Amino acid sequence: MLWLLVLLRSTTLISTQFTTLSQDHQPFPVGFLIGNRNTHKQTLDRVIPYAVEAFNNKSSDGVKLKAVVRHYDEFSLHSLVEASCSLVTNGAVAVISPDGSYNIGTQADILGELKIPLISAVATDPHIRRASRQSLMLMSPGDEYQSSAILDLLNFYHWHEVSLVASDTNYGINGVNFFQQLLSLKSGAKFVIKSITFFNAVGHPDTMGFKNTLKNVKRSLSRVIILNCEGRYGRQVLEQANEIGLLDEGHVWIVTDGITSSPQSLSYDGYFPSYYEGLIGIYPHIETKAHHYKLFKDKILSEERNLTAVSLAPHVVLTYDAVQIVGAGLEISGGNVTRQDLECSSTAKWNSGEEFLLSLLERNYEGVTGNVTFRPDGLRKKAAYKIVNFVNPGLFVDVGQWNSEKGLDMYNDVDSSSVQFLGGVTQHPVGVATELQGIHLKLGATENRPFAYKAENCTSNDISCWRGITPDIVAEFSREMNFTYEFVEPSDREYGYLNPETNKWNGMIGDMLQGKTDMIAMDLSVSFERKTHIDFSVAFMDSGISLVIKGESSKSNSFFFLSPFEVMVWLMILAGFMAMSLIQNLFNKLSPYGEYGQRVHAMQTCKCCRCAMRRRVKVEQNIKLRDHRNVECMIELAADERRDEMSFYNALFLNAAGFVGHGAESMPKSPSGRLILLTWWFFVLLIICMYTATLTAFITLDRIGITIDNAKQLLQQQKYSWGMLNHSFVEALLRNNIDPDYKKIVDGAVKLANMSESIDRVKQGSFVLFDETPLISYELMGECDMFYIGGEIQTFDYAFGLPKSSPFIALFNTQIIKLREQGYFDELWKKYDRTPDDLGDCDNHTTGSSTALNLLTLKGLFYFLCFGIVSSMIVFFFELIYATSKDPPDEKHRTFWAKFGRRVKLKIEDVRTEWFSQPYTQLFSVDGEVEVKCDENGTPPAYNPGNLTVL
Repeated sequence: MLWLLVLLRSTTLISTQFTTLSQDHQPFPVGFLIGNRNTHKQTLDRVIPYAVEAFNNKSSDGVKLKAVVRHYDEFSLHSLVEASCSLVTNGAVAVISPDGSYNIGTQADILGELKIPLISAVATDPHIRRASRQSLMLMSPGDEYQSSAILDLLNFYHWHEVSLVASDTNYGINGVNFFQQLLSLKSGAKFVIKSITFFNAVGHPDTMGFKNTLKNVKRSLSRVIILNCEGRYGRQVLEQANEIGLLDEGHVWIVTDGITSSPQSLSYDGYFPSYYEGLIGIYPHIETKAHHYKLFKDKILSEERNLTAVSLAPHVVLTYDAVQIVGAGLEISGGNVTRQDLECSSTAKWNSGEEFLLSLLERNYEGVTGNVTFRPDGLRKKAAYKIVNFVNPGLFVDVGQWNSEKGLDMYNDVDSSSVQFLGGVTQHPVGVATELQGIHLKLGATENRPFAYKAENCTSNDISCWRGITPDIVAEFSREMNFTYEFVEPSDREYGYLNPETNKWNGMIGDMLQGKTDMIAMDLSVSFERKTHIDFSVAFMDSGISLVIKGESSKSNSFFFLSPFEVMVWLMILAGFMAMSLIQNLFNKLSPYGEYGQRVHAMQTCKCCRCAMRRRVKVEQNIKLRDHRNVECMIELAADERRDEMSFYNALFLNAAGFVGHGAESMPKSPSGRLILLTWWFFVLLIICMYTATLTAFITLDRIGITIDNAKQLLQQQKYSWGMLNHSFVEALLRNNIDPDYKKIVDGAVKLANMSESIDRVKQGSFVLFDETPLISYELMGECDMFYIGGEIQTFDYAFGLPKSSPFIALFNTQIIKLREQGYFDELWKKYDRTPDDLGDCDNHTTGSSTALNLLTLKGLFYFLCFGIVSSMIVFFFELIYATSKDPPDEKHRTFWAKFGRRVKLKIEDVRTEWFSQPYTQLFSVDGEVEVKCDENGTPPAYNPGNLTVL
């Protein structure tokens, strides 16, 4: 406050003396501070004496007022201080000021120290009242109320994108701050502030230029603009906005009460330009239909013939009410107000100041502007505004209202003809830009076929010289959105690389970050590192990292037919073949319905002498009976004809025949054996299908001699070297991969200078190139001996790059989505496909690599094989149960479980004696002519080797 003290001490003031005003009925001096450039100055000079006289005429307590008016230069601090101190020295018990927040702050600093109440009819900054300004009272609602009214208006019309233009005064700054706070508290992410610009409110408005500020708004593509400034700047701001096309149809301008309160400030000597028509405003509400206001208006207009209803602006009427409030406060104190005659630089304070201020704050006054009550902090309790629409000839018409209790009330629907918008339209604008009319864009580009390159013998940077996918896309955008453009090529012709030492970007990204371009119109790969510094449009093309290698078709492979399957798969097929043959043999022997199992069980359980004798010879001599089928009794009933049993040898042949689509002489008889055979046949069918398809691919793609199938195999071989473009997106993407093998690949790669060098290295052979799929695809069109290997490592998108929070991004995204849905980008790629016209139809390099099928790929087939085995075992179990239920009972085996146990015991005995016997030294056969007599119970005679004949 040193500057203020210097000014105070430099002002000529009166010495201190004591005076009592309570007994002599002398009028109380009431001070008024009016700026020379106040648009209501002449009206105030008439209304102030009228207000003082009106109070004096109705005062019943003998309290009289005297107006002490001081004019000052709003742009001169010395003039303001001098005028304020002059009121102090003239004994003003209160000061009323119809000035804005900026000057009110200085006035409050002077008067607040002396405890002299200061009543502002105009200031709206709720933060202006602090510890040193406790005597300040604000008649107008605070800025937060006006911001709430504007926000509700935006919601009503669904305008969710907005730009703010404001003066850098307290009025403008506070209006913007409160609006931002409301957005964060009430609307979340629903609203977008496209731009916020402040202009320097210094000097006379007629000498100020606003176009640079307004050009920023224009480039933000805002269609809804809030102008928050004092009335004296409104005319010049709107005039220059009209000159650059910001007041055309489709735009919306919302002006605050700084302008609507003094609409005459917009006029040119009474003339209002037509481009004002359609402005929307927030106007301090005065209930003009109320009885108090009608009496006031009729009386003052009848007595002051030079005044009109238009002259009675809200701030003028609030000044009138302020006079009445001061008088009422003095009446409450009974006129017993004593004060000191003070100098501004004095440390003394008015002894009655605090008590008088309290009487003013506690006053509930029904004035011309309605009910006026204050909060303890000196701010007005309630707020009300009108929503007004500017129409010819220079009038703001009431179209709605807002108050702090009920919110917004628009009198008509959204598209009612009662509200006129800029350009004379009555249907409300959508509030967002749909084109770039009048915008000139600088687009970053560099040569990189097929996306962008210059035509032959064209050295200029004119847009007509550029060819390729992205220049065609930009040309289409220009036709759709009506903008002009030029291409700007970076000096280093790079896309953009972040130097870790300098932390600066080069190439097109660096140019855009420095403001040299508005957008990068190239195949810019989207990455996390880039996204932290710039924004991207939606993708216009998908991409990925591919590996390309030259084929070596001159080398032959004699065993190419084994290529479809890996070695482990062949081994597993062989293991399955052996296992299935063994299981079929076992089911034949174990199943009660198998050829072997059925006959052996009959022989084991038959009681006829010949069968019993054969069984005893077999068991006791541990010999194998050659002709065990040719027996009598029950075994002859087990089959009507002789069959070849399903031995392991026969099972092997049967399963092997399945590979060539043929059967065999021996077939399983039991259900479990047949089920396992069907399982094997289905397995074989699928294996043959996969083998045939993969072998066809190997024959079609001449990849013979290429010994790697994916990127990681490069780390385990010495035959191939590999490389990628230096400082490329591919290098950065692989280095940032979480798989450490890719970091090793990057470290071991040859760093190449350009695409031409890269393709030359691949064509020389034994070199693998890592690069983006579309670029490789374009370069290899027609190269029949080039092949992809391993498929794409990582996928990503191509998009246009824009600065952070670029206003153009929404429009470009809309156009890209539209063109993608129409298939525009696919057709555009075909336009630059060189293959059909000049290089022949050769697309083997574009076919995905055909690699040998591994066990992981085919594991499902082997799971199916296991499932078939388990299923057949379950069927075998049910066979055993069913056969047991059909066995005839005997003396020892009458119950089901007894018969079941006999079958199991006999199977075990058969396995022990038949399957695992020692090598035989002799083979015996029962002599069919020997007479064997059984006793009456059918029991054969004791064993006698003489009954056997040696073969």
